[in-house]
Amino acid sequence: MRSKILASAPAAVAVLVLAMVFLAVPTTRVENANAYFQPTNIRASGLIGTKTLALTFDDGPSTFTAELLDVLAENNVKATFFVLGTRARNHSALLARMAREGHVIANHSYNHAQLGRRYAASPELLTEQIAGTDALITVHAGNNQGYYFRAPYGVWRRVHADVLNADPVLKKYVGPVYWDIGGETAFDDEGQVRASADWDCWSRDWTPDECGLGYMREIARKRGGIVLMHDIRERTVRMVRNVLPVLRAEGYKFVTLDEVRSLDQFKTPSGEDVPVADAGTPSSNVLMAR
Repeated sequence: MRSKILASAPAAVAVLVLAMVFLAVPTTRVENANAYFQPTNIRASGLIGTKTLALTFDDGPSTFTAELLDVLAENNVKATFFVLGTRARNHSALLARMAREGHVIANHSYNHAQLGRRYAASPELLTEQIAGTDALITVHAGNNQGYYFRAPYGVWRRVHADVLNADPVLKKYVGPVYWDIGGETAFDDEGQVRASADWDCWSRDWTPDECGLGYMREIARKRGGIVLMHDIRERTVRMVRNVLPVLRAEGYKFVTLDEVRSLDQFKTPSGEDVPVADAGTPSSNVLMAR
């Protein structure tokens, strides 16, 4: 028995030495641990079930955005506008008004490019898409808001995050930010609309009331979330005018992306080593009080 114990002693010592060496070696900094852009779309808003809505409007500004801003002001609602550079450059006054009235101006690329294989192969093209619009946003937003990005069509590649997080200016963006409500038009088994996407509504030649019904039903099921709409069609403005008073009467709160606390985990905590957050799983499904 004693010989067996003595025979096993060297092996035990070796294991102990290896463990001590492993513990003594400093841990390697996790790549992209403190980066804003994520490898996949950020789908976990944390707003579902909270009776809190973050209205987001893509593809503008347009000739209808001023009226939309009027409607939001009448209802005391702040929103987030994902603007295109090609349109923002011609509507500087609207961007100034958005900032002045407390809305968040966000980045939706320069010309609504589908950021697929071509942009993965040519990083400079990707950078131009984000930087061109960033230059227009920064003039009005400055340091008074957070910076957010949404990928056109929701198309995104992991390598894009690596490229943009290496840029000293563009890594300030949180994104790509996805949505909870308004992504598709859907029907129940009886053919009744149960969800709407405004762009699809108008291609079907629906009225604002018909489209709004789909939005209201999806909101009722989810009881909160990030809502996707577009401020480039007059019918969207009319729909928003119709549904906002109803939603406010039902007790819904409205926030900008700056107030969506689940997005804070994707912001850079200066000087700290923090592991990458999972863009598909919220750390909490609770919106912290303002």
